[in-house]
Amino acid sequence: MKKYTIFGGGPSGLYTAWRLLDSGKVTKGEQLEIVEWGDYDYAQNGEGTRLPAGRICTHHYKNDSTQSYIEVGGMRFIEWDDKNKEGHQLVTTTIRKLGLDCQKAPFNTTDDPLLFVRGQHMYQSEINFYNRAPYDTNTCVDIKADVKVGNQFNVVETVSVPANAAPADDLIGSVSNSIVTKKATNRVQQCEFYASGELPDGFESYVYKPGDLVSNIGYWNILYDQAYNEGYQYAADANGYSSNVINWNAADAAVYNGEFAPGGKFKTLKTGMSSLFVRLYKMCSALAESKGVDFKITKSTRLHSIWNTSGKTQYYTATACQPDVPDGDVKETDYAFLAMPPHAIKAVAAATRYLPEECDRVNFLNQTNVANYLESVIEQPSFKAAMFFDKPWWEDNALPFKPKINTQTQTYGPTITDLPIRQVYYFGNNAADQSAKPVYGILASYDDMRFTNFWRELEWSIDKQHTVAPSTDIQPLIGAKKATNAMQKMLRLQLARLHYGNDHVDPKVIPKPLETTFMDWGHNPFGAGYHAWASHYNICNVMQDIRTPELLAGMDKSPNVFIIGSAFSNDQAWIEGAFCTAESVLVDFLNVETIATDPQDYPLICGTCDIRM
Repeated sequence: MKKYTIFGGGPSGLYTAWRLLDSGKVTKGEQLEIVEWGDYDYAQNGEGTRLPAGRICTHHYKNDSTQSYIEVGGMRFIEWDDKNKEGHQLVTTTIRKLGLDCQKAPFNTTDDPLLFVRGQHMYQSEINFYNRAPYDTNTCVDIKADVKVGNQFNVVETVSVPANAAPADDLIGSVSNSIVTKKATNRVQQCEFYASGELPDGFESYVYKPGDLVSNIGYWNILYDQAYNEGYQYAADANGYSSNVINWNAADAAVYNGEFAPGGKFKTLKTGMSSLFVRLYKMCSALAESKGVDFKITKSTRLHSIWNTSGKTQYYTATACQPDVPDGDVKETDYAFLAMPPHAIKAVAAATRYLPEECDRVNFLNQTNVANYLESVIEQPSFKAAMFFDKPWWEDNALPFKPKINTQTQTYGPTITDLPIRQVYYFGNNAADQSAKPVYGILASYDDMRFTNFWRELEWSIDKQHTVAPSTDIQPLIGAKKATNAMQKMLRLQLARLHYGNDHVDPKVIPKPLETTFMDWGHNPFGAGYHAWASHYNICNVMQDIRTPELLAGMDKSPNVFIIGSAFSNDQAWIEGAFCTAESVLVDFLNVETIATDPQDYPLICGTCDIRM
């Protein structure tokens, strides 16, 4: 009888458990255990501190599932389009198999966001040759424009305009298109570009030359090279995502950045994205009971350390109360799935490193190749603040600067600014019980990387000092935390500037919220809201090899310890990435038949590719 142990009950961990059960891989009498550091309310029955799972967290007003909610973690997916071969195939398939298709709902973004940058308000549609964004860009971009022909009609032509006379996304797209000159629209082509894409003939640069391997270039470096400082600042400020323009792998960045262009057509679930994982948990429980599998979730427990002794996978766990101290005896398992982000895996590696030495113990997580690949992704901190009000003040027609939202088309924003709040999404009243007194929610700050430390200093009350090390704060595991009075006031101050103007506006024009909470994903054990591939790594080979750390460490054995999760995937920051890495392990190493509907044109992860060193 086999024992399967999944360390981490987030998206990849729950998905793995469901697939092991649904596929029949785990059979009657066998054990399947999820070990989870947090105390998630998997059954949504009040037995836990927050809804599941991992970096997905639907937060309801007053933690009441009948009330309005805001996504303080991942909040959407791209529905698979079988005709155009675009979108998230596994998430779409999983939702269908779980019977949740009826819960799908649009999560659209406006193609004309309100911008507030460098003290100026404008809608993106207002940016043109005569009304430019307040950046002294000295480069040009090609855009599609109506050109008048005589006095009778207009034609659409490609024209070159100054970069600040077009949206920031046109500048980002122009630089990306100059890098990705060959077609890279599907996953197969994208993987090929990650592995061997070169700067094309005729690429003009002072720093780089045609033929340079794009994956060895930092995206910030090449964006600065092409757009200079003002162009870079415009791209960073007005596209809304600081993480998109950091110094990550330029090959991946050039392909990825198109997913967040204004007007994106996303989907969510009417009951919140956490409901996907509530359903996964309930399905696991039902399948295990029907199949006679010993399935359990051990909460408030973490993987402390893991190693191999004489061919056996052994480990210690630790309690949430004493996470740095091994709890109990050494345990063993036949299959171990490390369904954790790199930050958490590195903590396990560090603890394993300092165990008493034993001659036959193989500490594979600390072997050079494994340690190197664990550093192949950049940890990107993220901060979100949720506010609930008794009225949707942002819909007031007297508002000087109104957001572009549309409840009929389920377009929720965003509004974009260079203030520390960065992006605002207007969720409104989305309560399951529409007959109850309405409560209206906004994601008052969606900030990544650039200003997360601005908000972190506001997480603690102004009259308090630290009595324990801040590194012990595991707030994201516990759930959205009540904001301090100072944080709530800071949010209202910036919302007032954003929607009422920059001149001596009283922040009290923003009503006092009913509730304000936050999630700081940079805290342990996540260490990041999402991840990005670093340059100077072969993305394809890392995706393949990091899955089996024992083999990567040079051990001659059949693999039975696996690393899964979105960090080392083709879809970083998406649920799809977590599902795809897990599915690839199950298919490639446990002989489970895939549920992917188009595996030929939709590789779960990139294949191994030879690359110049």
